[in-house]
Amino acid sequence: MDTSVNEMQFDFEGLIRLVAQNLYSEKKVFIRELIQNAHDGVRRRVGSSGTGRIDIETRPQDLEITVRDNGVGMNHDDLVEYLSNIGKSLTRLERDETEGLIGQFGIGFLSAFVVAASVQVRTRKDGESAGWLWENDGSKQYRISECEVPAVGTSVTVRLRDVSDRGLIQETEVRELIRKYADMLQIPIYLNGSADPENTMHMPWEKTGLSPQELWIGNYAYLSRTMSDSVLEAIPVRVRGDVHIDGVLYISRTRLVSVDQPRVARVYQNRMFLCDNAAADILPRWARFVNGIINTPDLTPTAARDNFLRDDAAARVSEALGDVIIAHLEQLREDDNARFVDIARFHRLGFTAACFYYDEFFRRFADLLLWRTNKGAWSRPAPLPRLDAAQSSVGADEILELPGIDTPGELRSLPEIIAQVPARTGEPTRLPCFTTPSTASQYFEIADAAGSVVVDASGPFESELLEAYTRLPDRDLTLVHVDREDDPAVFRRLGETDAAVQRLAEMMSLTVRTAFGGQIRTEARRFQPATITAVIRSDHRSYAQRRAQELRLDPNQPDDVRQMADELARRTAAEALRLTINAENALVQRIARQNLTDPAVQELMLALYNDAVLANRELITSTDASIFHSQFQRLIGRSLDYLESQSQLDAIKTQIEDEDRRRRALRGRPMKHRIFFMITPFADEFRPTIDACRRVVEDEWGCQLVVGNDRYDDHRVLENVETVMRQADAFIAEVTDANPNVMFELGAAFSDRHNRPFVLLRKTGTEPPLPADLRSLIYIDYDPVDGSVDQRLATEMRKHAMVQALLDAPDRAQYLSPRRLSVLLGPSLTLPPATIARLAARFPTREDWDSADVDTVADVLGDVDSDVAELILKRIRTRR
Repeated sequence: MDTSVNEMQFDFEGLIRLVAQNLYSEKKVFIRELIQNAHDGVRRRVGSSGTGRIDIETRPQDLEITVRDNGVGMNHDDLVEYLSNIGKSLTRLERDETEGLIGQFGIGFLSAFVVAASVQVRTRKDGESAGWLWENDGSKQYRISECEVPAVGTSVTVRLRDVSDRGLIQETEVRELIRKYADMLQIPIYLNGSADPENTMHMPWEKTGLSPQELWIGNYAYLSRTMSDSVLEAIPVRVRGDVHIDGVLYISRTRLVSVDQPRVARVYQNRMFLCDNAAADILPRWARFVNGIINTPDLTPTAARDNFLRDDAAARVSEALGDVIIAHLEQLREDDNARFVDIARFHRLGFTAACFYYDEFFRRFADLLLWRTNKGAWSRPAPLPRLDAAQSSVGADEILELPGIDTPGELRSLPEIIAQVPARTGEPTRLPCFTTPSTASQYFEIADAAGSVVVDASGPFESELLEAYTRLPDRDLTLVHVDREDDPAVFRRLGETDAAVQRLAEMMSLTVRTAFGGQIRTEARRFQPATITAVIRSDHRSYAQRRAQELRLDPNQPDDVRQMADELARRTAAEALRLTINAENALVQRIARQNLTDPAVQELMLALYNDAVLANRELITSTDASIFHSQFQRLIGRSLDYLESQSQLDAIKTQIEDEDRRRRALRGRPMKHRIFFMITPFADEFRPTIDACRRVVEDEWGCQLVVGNDRYDDHRVLENVETVMRQADAFIAEVTDANPNVMFELGAAFSDRHNRPFVLLRKTGTEPPLPADLRSLIYIDYDPVDGSVDQRLATEMRKHAMVQALLDAPDRAQYLSPRRLSVLLGPSLTLPPATIARLAARFPTREDWDSADVDTVADVLGDVDSDVAELILKRIRTRR
């Protein structure tokens, strides 16, 4: 059978859909591809120098954009062989002959058809006179015709298919695209006839003849304009050898708060932008504090030119950048060590991560790493960074401390710290440290109290790096883990007087349990400072046990994980958590003296454990948090009970003191004003009668009205009545109902009347049954709802000759009631009722106020209101 040879066919429209949906992530990349083709055309004509240019004209109203260049141009054969042949690239064929060419796949021109209704190419090749027009309306058919083209070069006009894409060719959008993708291209790009090119072309780090300071300023200015964060230290990049790299890296002013914080690297290939989301793959993994801009021809771009292949070439570029960073830091350390230390302090987590991931970095900079240590070992404070925190993304007060990373203390290098550790002849230097996270405050306090130094190695990578430091050459050093080892110089044994604390520790071992029911082995020691109640001595076994218990109780964990956790928990169940209570602590001593079987005391034992857990946050689980919440709720409830009881006691105390003060005032000196004692039932229906009498006696006559139920100097009614009645000058009794209490008080007053007047009040139309010896007294009938009741009471009581004589006495002082005092002070000077009552008791008359001085008034007011004493005197004396 004969074999036939055929050509494969393709669906042009289907190919366009494939390109749009799977190759190019954004429609606007067609402009980038047209600029790239124009750039390569110019390069092939003028080489690396010359007068080439690219012009872009946008006509959004017509849905058209034109990209024009004065490059090498094309003839009829080029249009057929290369432009119309998808996947065939003339640039790729001439790459070795012409430096700086970008294109290589031969499919970039195809991107125009993602948005185009039609594409026209007018071109004339260098050295030829004929011009050509290539046209395509979005199908696999195209037309070529000879046409007039005035100058050598190529002009590509794209007419958009959809009006919704008009925004792609707006001038501002195209300008932004030029500056993003083509800023490094050394062919000037002009937009809509602009006088100056839109692209930078010659980057600041490429300029020659500049001083280091001028170069730094140029790099800094460009980075500040184009990058999203701030620059702390610029690192020029110029690598020649296995790879070719230019650009500028920089140490970011944005400090890391996690080891996985995103970074930014703008990557260019042959000066054309590729991507800015591949920092983790192009910058060294350890250089988490470094961002930057690089240009290299050695990366292999993807077909869409929006990223690069992670191949051996990319690995060599990353390694070379690591060498550049290290070399710059070493040079900075030599030239300006103080600035290097400042940067290392600022990016302590970043430098620590770099040492962990990169052995060479650790070897070179291990002695310069900064570690947290306690303050007590240092006679002077650590120097603050000299960096300008005002321009930083963190405040000046955050330079040394960052939540979750830095803890209170000092930042020092290991050589500085080791120099403070006492040396022992013939023995390695013993360096105290701890690796349990979130326990720095306690161990720093303990070290300060002991007059020693301790290193916090609980942060990311620190425990491994500290161990690695002991293995470096010429390091005679051994680590002492104070959070695991029992140092008798710090944790001292109990003495004979500590038996109660020892019993407390034994009882806590029997009764206190972890959130998961695990045993807590409690021991008692004496250690400083005495403010610490207890510490948990945590190691990898206790931590593993707790994690295993968490996994066992987590229903979201797979069965095999929970089974492994069960086995781990079973094997470590006998290993109790170790709690050390402090016999030096006053709270511990007080608890030890209580009844240790009392549930309330055992609640306090649990609080000692919870206090230690809070200081060792590594041990806190969600179950612990729930237990803390419940216990704190109980403690808050008991505290509120105490506060409420205390408030009640304070109120009773204040009442007793006020009554005592008033009783002493009444008994201690004769009253110059007149007092009317009113005997009345306590029922609310008689309140209007009391108010009416008060207006007459106090407001109109300037006497004091004392109602029998107003004052309780003693707890018994009889003594209360006798106390007040002895001070009274006259009596008013409301006898409408012949109330028993009223009759009792009236009888007591009448039996000791001493020529003092009595006035009896009764409601109109009533005839109360009274004893015979009271029927001869003056009665005043009144209607409590009558609007003129005040006038009637005043008129009728003045008819009593003895009442009139009291009011006419020449030596009578004018009484000022608390209510009247409030009116005189006015609404702008409001005092508590208790304060008003004290003032009225101390200065009961106008005459008392006239003779009062500011200091005496201030003393009555007390500390809170003493500042208004002078104002009070002034108002009362002037507002009469």
